[in-house]
Amino acid sequence: MVILSPSRRARPFKNPTARCRRRGDIRRPRAIVCAAILLWAGLLILVAHPGPAHAQPAQAQEDVLTPGVRYDVLKHRLNLAIRAKNSKQTIDIIAQLRKTRLGVSGETLFYEAHAHYLLKNWTAAYRGLVAYLNTVGRKGRNYKAGIGLFVETEREIKKNRRMSSDLARADRSWTIASAAYDRVSKQRNAWKEKVKTFGGPKDDTAWAMARRADGGFLIGGTFEQSADKKKKQEAGRNMGLMALSRDGRMAWNRIVIGPAKDGSIRSLTALPKGGFLLGGVHRGFQIAARIDANAVPIRDHNGDPWVSGYARSKDGTGGVVTRAGNAGFIAMGAETFVKDGKNPRLPFAVRLSKDGKNLGKTVYTGNAARFWHDITDAVALPGGDIVAVGETRPQAAWDTRPGMGYMLRITPQGKVVWAQRIPAQGKGDLRFSAVAPAHGGGVIAAGRQGGRLFIFKAGADGREVWRKTIAYRDLMPAAARGLCSIGRVVSLVIESQKQKNRPPPSPDRVAAVRDLACRTGTPFVSAAAVSTRKYGYLVLAFQGRGNRKKTDIRLIAIDDSGKVLWDRIHGHDGFDLATSALATEDGGSIIAGTTDSIGTGGRDFLIFKIDRSGAFAPWTKLGPPAKPSPKPAKAKSPAPAADANSPEKPKSKSARKPEPAAKGGGGRATENSLEKQASEKQAPEKQAPEKQAPEKQAKLKEEPTEDGSAEAKPQPDSASPAEAAGEDPPETSFGEIFGAVFGGGDSEKPDTPEE
Repeated sequence: MVILSPSRRARPFKNPTARCRRRGDIRRPRAIVCAAILLWAGLLILVAHPGPAHAQPAQAQEDVLTPGVRYDVLKHRLNLAIRAKNSKQTIDIIAQLRKTRLGVSGETLFYEAHAHYLLKNWTAAYRGLVAYLNTVGRKGRNYKAGIGLFVETEREIKKNRRMSSDLARADRSWTIASAAYDRVSKQRNAWKEKVKTFGGPKDDTAWAMARRADGGFLIGGTFEQSADKKKKQEAGRNMGLMALSRDGRMAWNRIVIGPAKDGSIRSLTALPKGGFLLGGVHRGFQIAARIDANAVPIRDHNGDPWVSGYARSKDGTGGVVTRAGNAGFIAMGAETFVKDGKNPRLPFAVRLSKDGKNLGKTVYTGNAARFWHDITDAVALPGGDIVAVGETRPQAAWDTRPGMGYMLRITPQGKVVWAQRIPAQGKGDLRFSAVAPAHGGGVIAAGRQGGRLFIFKAGADGREVWRKTIAYRDLMPAAARGLCSIGRVVSLVIESQKQKNRPPPSPDRVAAVRDLACRTGTPFVSAAAVSTRKYGYLVLAFQGRGNRKKTDIRLIAIDDSGKVLWDRIHGHDGFDLATSALATEDGGSIIAGTTDSIGTGGRDFLIFKIDRSGAFAPWTKLGPPAKPSPKPAKAKSPAPAADANSPEKPKSKSARKPEPAAKGGGGRATENSLEKQASEKQAPEKQAPEKQAPEKQAKLKEEPTEDGSAEAKPQPDSASPAEAAGEDPPETSFGEIFGAVFGGGDSEKPDTPEE
């Protein structure tokens, strides 16, 4: 350890220049060091404390002014800025005045607020005006102007707040609606690619479909054609058939039963021994006909075309024809027999033999004589019985009860098994429009109740098993309808996207999204057809809002308990309707219908395939072609229900056998044949009421019916409704009105009518 002597101990640091001066020896080498130290210290002092000569030359003149003079200079500049209406400069000068701490006058506050108002700084203008009005009061020079400016500023602030709220709402709604619109557009484009359409320049409407023996399809409906003087062709709607191959290609299309103005095929059934049974409307009559595989009417027992007109059709509806087991065929419908309409419109059944002979017409009245009826569809059950469905409502004007669903089950011989009126539960009329056999017996019927889809399952005895209503389902989510209540939606949506730094949409896209999200009109959904599937049922519904010229196809699959398995909407921006379905071996279905969203113009036939989940499917696994079905087993009919109707046999002459065409093909009938048909009078077969056991008859007397009558009494056989009213039944025969053409004719381009 080294110990320093006292003379070598560290001394406190002192100014080095003092040492140099103390020694006074500048000639020594240390003198140079001392001089450098002195120079360095002087430079530091000069840099740290610059003199007046180093001040900024631009501010030298103002810095020398006293605060009062500088305040006056700023006031003068403020007056110049106000006269020049330079709002930004006015605000900057007033800010400099505040920095002088000499105060700002009340009028200066007004000019500052006015400048903010001109720059649309509404919040700053509002605050400045509040300060001005509270400071100067009513004595202020600009008090009245300040009041007016305050009111305008307050209105602009509220408007700006609404604008901000609308922008936020527009951004929110647009985000949801735009995504939903893209999803719907994708579905619609896929539908357009998968659907096959066939038709001409006018309206072609498909109503029924059946499988052909070669595995293809036969679609029946209406072809509309325009007038052509060269071809001696009249304008009108004709009963048309279109044949499609197994892969969905058109094989041929033809007009059957000759031209007409109101022709339409409403039902089409493939027969076990080949050919088809069709029902429809032709020249004001409901008709039934048998055709071969090439749409040519076969010959009846007289060697004439197998065409039978069995009732009038004033509104163009009817033509419900189905098989009746081994007994032949049955045509169902409803008809008013008195022209003044005092008597009700009654359901009837016409029995036809396999060779086309009219076996009689039975009208069903009983205790339902005070009700108006309409028959819309019928189906043959495995046991041979037929169930028809439709609508019924009270005939009396004072009876304001809503319409009810109507179901009627008869035997192949036309005898009543049971009849039921199904009352609605809730608001709106109830109407059945389609029916199909149910698993385990009974039927499944579909229609509408008010604006809702209505599905009903009845047991074999006609009693209710379950019922279900389904409401309208919008394509867009409810949140997307926020666009409907926003004014100037196009500009707001574009502005909101700009504020979010997103690419703004085009005005056309905004308008298209808004139109889809904001469709107006009362929503409705109804059924067009129902078919039985392996795992339940498929309801072919349609829905829309207000205008029935724009509808979407809605396919709903339900199980045997009524639970919805899936629910899909198909179609485009137009009229789209599915009217018939055939099951395929993979659990899917072939759907036929009508559309004007795509095609060649007007309404066209459409056909597409779906799988068991309702998604589009390719044309594979269609299943085997049509084969002869086994003969239906004779099943014992269930006991009649309490409100069963009894048959009546009116002697109306409105149902006539059609006049035969000239032998040798489908041409015009001769005058002699027309006269012969006009002179013939074919009366319906008389049929006694069905005999029942004494205990069942007693039950009918004990149990009251739905309309309050004590029992269902059969009407006497001696008089028809027309005769009971004292009027003669119509004498005009079907042959006289039919005019003469029964034969197939080819149409190069099929056309269709309105629904």
